[in-house]
Amino acid sequence: MSNNSLKETLEFAVALAREGGDFTVPHFYSPDLQVEYKPDRSHVTAADRGAEKLMRERIQARFPEDGIVGEEWGVKQGTSGRTWFLDPVDGTEAFVRGVPLYGTLVACVRDGEPKADVGVIYLPALSQIAFASRGGGAWWASQLPVFSDSPGMLKDVHMAKVSGVRDAADACLLTTHHEWWERTGREPVLDRLLKSFGVRRMWGHCYAPFMVATGRADVWVEPSAHDWDFAPVNLIVEEAGGRANSIAGEPTFRGESLVISNGHLHDIAMDALQGF
Repeated sequence: MSNNSLKETLEFAVALAREGGDFTVPHFYSPDLQVEYKPDRSHVTAADRGAEKLMRERIQARFPEDGIVGEEWGVKQGTSGRTWFLDPVDGTEAFVRGVPLYGTLVACVRDGEPKADVGVIYLPALSQIAFASRGGGAWWASQLPVFSDSPGMLKDVHMAKVSGVRDAADACLLTTHHEWWERTGREPVLDRLLKSFGVRRMWGHCYAPFMVATGRADVWVEPSAHDWDFAPVNLIVEEAGGRANSIAGEPTFRGESLVISNGHLHDIAMDALQGF
């Protein structure tokens, strides 16, 4: 993908995530939010469905030949050789409980590639965003970025950089669901993982990789999720100077699990996950 095309795709992805995420905010603050359950007992709301529908419409209008994979509305096959991955509300459990640590995820991937070309994590209730392009670095903003052709492509944006922590006793480990480890009989692995790091928190979903990519946490382990959860995350963390792979060691977002870190502590996390 040419630099001009990559820049165009990144700008579109940032705008797409912002529009989709902003759609969810009135629902987040609504006392009348209706919560339904999927067959797997996970939550879904009108915010999830409406935001993804809106984002799919925007992609169809701008890039009609691209494929789309979304959590709520499934797969649309494309013919262009690239696919958009969408998660309108990553962290619906937080969303339905009024916790602002949820986000909207967007990634654009060339078919068959292990890493996205562009990725975005948008935290709409916190007005924070992180985004990256392959080979172009990772960036974050607490005031939403403005793209322009004037000197400097972005306004009020900071380079995203992982932490320099090397001592596991000083490191902050994040993971999402204690109940998943318990339900699958992997509590001994979780216990070993937790004991490997000095600070442990259950700040999960996309808030966790946002924290790692911006240097405010050091390791995140997610034992089970989907491609749309991981596609933007791998790219952003690696472009911020970190490492990302599945628990099995696969360097792809399609590995059904994810270990991300600042790089210095990666092997410690992987060693703790032996026998997973």
